[in-house]
Amino acid sequence: MVTSAQAVAAGVSYMQIKRMTEAGLLEKAGSGVYVMIGGQAAAERNQEHKVAWLRLDPAVPGWERPLLGPNSAVISHSSAAVLLRLGDLVVRDVEFTTTRRRTSRDPAVKLHQATLASYEVTWADGLPVTTATRTLVDLLADGIAASHAGSFLAEALDRRMLNVDHVIQEVAPHARRYGCPDGDGQALVETLLSQVSTPTGSWDREQTVADLARELLKLSDDQLKSLHSLASAAREPAIAALLSRLDNSGSEGAVRGGRADGQARGGRADGAGRGGRRG
Repeated sequence: MVTSAQAVAAGVSYMQIKRMTEAGLLEKAGSGVYVMIGGQAAAERNQEHKVAWLRLDPAVPGWERPLLGPNSAVISHSSAAVLLRLGDLVVRDVEFTTTRRRTSRDPAVKLHQATLASYEVTWADGLPVTTATRTLVDLLADGIAASHAGSFLAEALDRRMLNVDHVIQEVAPHARRYGCPDGDGQALVETLLSQVSTPTGSWDREQTVADLARELLKLSDDQLKSLHSLASAAREPAIAALLSRLDNSGSEGAVRGGRADGQARGGRADGAGRGGRRG
Protein backbone atom coordinates (compact mmCIF):
# COMPACT_ATOMS: atom_id res chain seq x y z
CA MET A 1 0.00 0.00 0.00
CA VAL A 2 1.10 3.57 -0.64
CA THR A 3 -0.39 6.97 0.14
CA SER A 4 -0.67 9.76 -2.39
CA ALA A 5 1.59 11.86 -0.15
CA GLN A 6 4.28 9.18 -0.24
CA ALA A 7 3.95 8.90 -4.02
CA VAL A 8 4.33 12.65 -4.49
CA ALA A 9 7.37 12.66 -2.20
CA ALA A 10 8.87 10.00 -4.48
CA GLY A 11 8.36 12.21 -7.54
CA VAL A 12 5.02 10.87 -8.79
CA SER A 13 2.52 13.61 -9.57
CA TYR A 14 -1.18 13.50 -8.71
CA MET A 15 -1.94 13.34 -12.45
CA GLN A 16 0.30 10.31 -12.80
CA ILE A 17 -1.43 8.67 -9.84
CA LYS A 18 -4.77 9.27 -11.51
CA ARG A 19 -3.57 7.80 -14.82
CA MET A 20 -2.03 4.77 -13.13
CA THR A 21 -5.32 4.17 -11.34
CA GLU A 22 -7.29 4.43 -14.57
CA ALA A 23 -4.85 2.01 -16.23
CA GLY A 24 -5.31 -0.54 -13.44
CA LEU A 25 -1.77 -0.23 -12.09
CA LEU A 26 -3.10 1.23 -8.85
CA GLU A 27 -6.33 0.48 -7.01
CA LYS A 28 -7.84 2.90 -4.54
CA ALA A 29 -8.15 1.33 -1.09
CA GLY A 30 -9.30 4.42 0.76
CA SER A 31 -9.07 8.18 0.70
CA GLY A 32 -5.49 8.94 -0.36
CA VAL A 33 -4.38 5.32 -0.10
CA TYR A 34 -3.66 3.00 -3.01
CA VAL A 35 -2.79 -0.65 -3.57
CA MET A 36 -0.21 -1.42 -6.22
CA ILE A 37 -0.93 -4.13 -8.78
CA GLY A 38 -0.09 -7.57 -7.42
CA GLY A 39 -0.54 -6.53 -3.81
CA GLN A 40 -4.30 -6.85 -3.57
CA ALA A 41 -4.33 -10.20 -1.79
CA ALA A 42 -2.11 -9.02 1.06
CA ALA A 43 -3.87 -5.67 1.28
CA GLU A 44 -7.30 -7.26 1.67
CA ARG A 45 -6.40 -8.67 5.08
CA ASN A 46 -7.40 -6.11 7.70
CA GLN A 47 -7.57 -3.50 4.96
CA GLU A 48 -9.62 -1.05 7.01
CA HIS A 49 -6.98 -1.05 9.73
CA LYS A 50 -4.10 -0.66 7.29
CA VAL A 51 -5.70 2.25 5.47
CA ALA A 52 -6.53 4.05 8.72
CA TRP A 53 -3.00 3.53 10.07
CA LEU A 54 -1.37 4.87 6.90
CA ARG A 55 -3.64 7.92 6.86
CA LEU A 56 -2.64 8.93 10.40
CA ASP A 57 0.84 9.83 9.11
CA PRO A 58 0.45 9.75 5.32
CA ALA A 59 3.78 11.31 4.34
CA VAL A 60 5.91 8.76 6.19
CA PRO A 61 6.24 5.17 4.90
CA GLY A 62 5.34 2.53 7.45
CA TRP A 63 8.87 1.12 7.62
CA GLU A 64 10.27 4.56 8.55
CA ARG A 65 7.86 5.26 11.40
CA PRO A 66 9.27 5.04 14.93
CA LEU A 67 7.26 2.62 17.01
CA LEU A 68 6.42 5.13 19.75
CA GLY A 69 7.29 8.45 18.13
CA PRO A 70 5.33 11.70 18.48
CA ASN A 71 3.14 10.86 15.48
CA SER A 72 2.93 7.14 16.08
CA ALA A 73 -0.31 5.23 16.40
CA VAL A 74 -0.71 1.69 17.71
CA ILE A 75 -3.80 -0.38 17.02
CA SER A 76 -5.44 -1.07 20.36
CA HIS A 77 -8.58 -1.96 22.31
CA SER A 78 -11.19 -3.86 20.28
CA SER A 79 -9.25 -3.44 17.04
CA ALA A 80 -6.20 -5.05 18.64
CA ALA A 81 -8.40 -7.98 19.65
CA VAL A 82 -9.39 -8.40 16.01
CA LEU A 83 -5.81 -8.38 14.74
CA LEU A 84 -4.65 -10.70 17.52
CA ARG A 85 -7.64 -12.91 16.67
CA LEU A 86 -8.78 -13.13 20.26
CA GLY A 87 -12.30 -13.07 21.68
CA ASP A 88 -15.69 -12.57 20.10
CA LEU A 89 -16.06 -8.80 20.00
CA VAL A 90 -18.18 -7.12 17.36
CA VAL A 91 -15.99 -4.23 16.20
CA ARG A 92 -17.34 -1.12 14.50
CA ASP A 93 -14.50 1.39 14.81
CA VAL A 94 -10.79 1.21 14.13
CA GLU A 95 -9.14 2.07 17.45
CA PHE A 96 -5.65 3.41 18.00
CA THR A 97 -3.60 4.54 20.98
CA THR A 98 -1.46 7.60 20.26
CA THR A 99 1.33 9.18 22.27
CA ARG A 100 -0.28 12.63 22.10
CA ARG A 101 -3.81 13.92 21.83
CA ARG A 102 -4.95 13.79 18.21
CA THR A 103 -8.12 13.91 16.16
CA SER A 104 -9.21 12.21 12.96
CA ARG A 105 -11.64 13.28 10.27
CA ASP A 106 -12.59 9.67 9.72
CA PRO A 107 -15.73 8.93 11.79
CA ALA A 108 -14.78 5.24 11.85
CA VAL A 109 -11.48 5.96 13.62
CA LYS A 110 -11.38 6.24 17.41
CA LEU A 111 -8.23 7.57 19.06
CA HIS A 112 -7.07 7.03 22.65
CA GLN A 113 -4.22 8.99 24.18
CA ALA A 114 -1.89 7.02 26.45
CA THR A 115 1.77 6.29 27.05
CA LEU A 116 2.75 2.80 25.93
CA ALA A 117 5.96 1.00 26.84
CA SER A 118 7.80 -0.79 24.05
CA TYR A 119 7.05 -4.16 25.67
CA GLU A 120 3.33 -3.41 25.39
CA VAL A 121 3.47 -3.37 21.59
CA THR A 122 3.76 -6.29 19.20
CA TRP A 123 3.11 -6.76 15.46
CA ALA A 124 0.24 -8.41 13.63
CA ASP A 125 -0.14 -8.49 9.84
CA GLY A 126 2.56 -5.82 9.53
CA LEU A 127 0.83 -3.41 11.90
CA PRO A 128 1.84 -2.29 15.43
CA VAL A 129 -0.66 -3.69 17.92
CA THR A 130 -0.92 -3.68 21.69
CA THR A 131 -0.03 -7.01 23.26
CA ALA A 132 -2.69 -9.38 24.55
CA THR A 133 -2.11 -8.26 28.14
CA ARG A 134 -2.26 -4.55 27.37
CA THR A 135 -5.29 -5.08 25.14
CA LEU A 136 -7.14 -6.91 27.92
CA VAL A 137 -6.31 -4.13 30.39
CA ASP A 138 -7.58 -1.49 27.94
CA LEU A 139 -10.79 -3.40 27.33
CA LEU A 140 -11.42 -3.81 31.06
CA ALA A 141 -10.80 -0.09 31.57
CA ASP A 142 -13.48 0.56 28.94
CA GLY A 143 -15.93 -1.64 30.86
CA ILE A 144 -16.17 -4.46 28.33
CA ALA A 145 -18.74 -7.12 29.25
CA ALA A 146 -17.31 -9.85 31.46
CA SER A 147 -18.35 -12.51 28.94
CA HIS A 148 -16.34 -10.86 26.15
CA ALA A 149 -13.35 -10.31 28.42
CA GLY A 150 -13.53 -13.93 29.53
CA SER A 151 -13.56 -15.18 25.96
CA PHE A 152 -10.56 -12.99 25.12
CA LEU A 153 -8.65 -14.17 28.18
CA ALA A 154 -9.43 -17.86 27.69
CA GLU A 155 -8.23 -17.82 24.09
CA ALA A 156 -5.09 -15.86 24.98
CA LEU A 157 -4.27 -18.40 27.69
CA ASP A 158 -4.87 -21.34 25.38
CA ARG A 159 -2.51 -19.79 22.84
CA ARG A 160 0.07 -18.97 25.53
CA MET A 161 -0.04 -15.26 24.78
CA LEU A 162 -0.29 -14.25 28.44
CA ASN A 163 1.94 -14.70 31.46
CA VAL A 164 -0.11 -15.84 34.45
CA ASP A 165 1.54 -13.79 37.19
CA HIS A 166 1.74 -10.69 35.05
CA VAL A 167 -1.89 -10.71 33.92
CA ILE A 168 -3.07 -11.03 37.55
CA GLN A 169 -1.02 -7.98 38.47
CA GLU A 170 -2.10 -5.91 35.49
CA VAL A 171 -5.86 -6.50 35.75
CA ALA A 172 -6.00 -6.04 39.54
CA PRO A 173 -6.96 -2.32 39.40
CA HIS A 174 -10.19 -3.29 37.60
CA ALA A 175 -11.30 -6.00 40.02
CA ARG A 176 -13.92 -3.94 41.87
CA ARG A 177 -15.66 -2.90 38.65
CA TYR A 178 -16.43 -6.57 38.00
CA GLY A 179 -17.66 -7.33 41.49
CA CYS A 180 -14.41 -8.70 42.91
CA PRO A 181 -12.53 -7.57 46.03
CA ASP A 182 -10.62 -4.37 45.40
CA GLY A 183 -7.20 -5.14 43.89
CA ASP A 184 -7.77 -8.91 43.70
CA GLY A 185 -6.49 -9.72 40.22
CA GLN A 186 -6.73 -13.47 40.63
CA ALA A 187 -10.38 -13.25 41.66
CA LEU A 188 -11.06 -11.12 38.59
CA VAL A 189 -9.35 -13.61 36.27
CA GLU A 190 -11.35 -16.46 37.74
CA THR A 191 -14.56 -14.45 37.44
CA LEU A 192 -13.91 -13.68 33.79
CA LEU A 193 -13.09 -17.28 32.95
CA SER A 194 -16.24 -18.44 34.71
CA GLN A 195 -18.20 -16.58 32.02
CA VAL A 196 -16.79 -18.81 29.29
CA SER A 197 -18.74 -21.93 28.34
CA THR A 198 -15.72 -23.73 26.88
CA PRO A 199 -13.19 -25.45 29.15
CA THR A 200 -10.55 -23.16 30.62
CA GLY A 201 -8.18 -25.73 32.08
CA SER A 202 -5.25 -23.75 30.67
CA TRP A 203 -5.62 -21.22 33.48
CA ASP A 204 -5.26 -23.90 36.15
CA ARG A 205 -2.37 -25.44 34.24
CA GLU A 206 -0.49 -22.16 33.91
CA GLN A 207 -1.10 -21.29 37.56
CA THR A 208 0.14 -24.72 38.70
CA VAL A 209 3.30 -24.53 36.62
CA ALA A 210 4.09 -21.02 37.85
CA ASP A 211 3.57 -21.98 41.51
CA LEU A 212 5.63 -25.14 41.14
CA ALA A 213 8.50 -23.33 39.44
CA ARG A 214 8.71 -20.83 42.29
CA GLU A 215 8.87 -23.63 44.84
CA LEU A 216 11.46 -25.63 42.90
CA LEU A 217 13.83 -22.69 42.78
CA LYS A 218 13.95 -22.72 46.60
CA LEU A 219 15.18 -26.31 46.83
CA SER A 220 18.72 -27.46 47.56
CA ASP A 221 20.69 -29.86 45.35
CA ASP A 222 19.84 -32.79 47.63
CA GLN A 223 16.17 -31.93 47.51
CA LEU A 224 16.26 -31.70 43.74
CA LYS A 225 17.61 -35.25 43.54
CA SER A 226 14.46 -36.52 45.22
CA LEU A 227 12.25 -35.15 42.44
CA HIS A 228 12.62 -38.26 40.31
CA SER A 229 9.57 -39.86 41.85
CA LEU A 230 7.58 -36.67 41.45
CA ALA A 231 8.46 -36.48 37.78
CA SER A 232 7.07 -39.93 37.14
CA ALA A 233 3.87 -39.07 39.00
CA ALA A 234 3.21 -35.76 37.26
CA ARG A 235 0.65 -36.01 34.50
CA GLU A 236 0.84 -32.39 33.33
CA PRO A 237 3.35 -32.31 30.42
CA ALA A 238 4.68 -28.86 31.29
CA ILE A 239 5.25 -29.84 34.93
CA ALA A 240 6.79 -33.18 33.99
CA ALA A 241 9.18 -31.47 31.60
CA LEU A 242 10.22 -28.99 34.28
CA LEU A 243 10.81 -31.72 36.85
CA SER A 244 12.73 -33.81 34.37
CA ARG A 245 14.99 -30.93 33.41
CA LEU A 246 15.87 -30.18 37.03
CA ASP A 247 16.25 -33.85 37.99
CA ASN A 248 18.62 -34.62 35.12
CA SER A 249 20.89 -31.70 35.87
CA GLY A 250 21.11 -32.13 39.63
CA SER A 251 22.91 -28.84 40.12
CA GLU A 252 22.29 -25.29 41.15
CA GLY A 253 23.27 -24.16 37.66
CA ALA A 254 20.38 -26.11 36.25
CA VAL A 255 18.06 -24.29 38.61
CA ARG A 256 19.35 -21.02 37.29
CA GLY A 257 18.89 -22.31 33.77
CA GLY A 258 15.32 -23.25 34.59
CA ARG A 259 14.74 -19.74 35.87
CA ALA A 260 16.16 -18.19 32.69
CA ASP A 261 14.16 -20.56 30.51
CA GLY A 262 11.00 -19.71 32.41
CA GLN A 263 11.61 -16.00 31.96
CA ALA A 264 12.21 -16.44 28.23
CA ARG A 265 9.10 -18.55 27.92
CA GLY A 266 7.13 -15.90 29.80
CA GLY A 267 8.32 -13.31 27.31
CA ARG A 268 7.29 -15.42 24.32
CA ALA A 269 3.86 -16.13 25.73
CA ASP A 270 2.61 -12.64 25.10
CA GLY A 271 4.01 -12.42 21.62
CA ALA A 272 7.10 -10.23 21.85
CA GLY A 273 8.17 -9.03 25.19
CA ARG A 274 9.51 -9.10 28.67
CA GLY A 275 7.59 -11.04 31.28
CA GLY A 276 4.78 -11.97 28.91
CA ARG A 277 3.76 -8.37 28.22
CA ARG A 278 5.41 -7.89 24.86
CA GLY A 279 4.13 -10.39 22.74
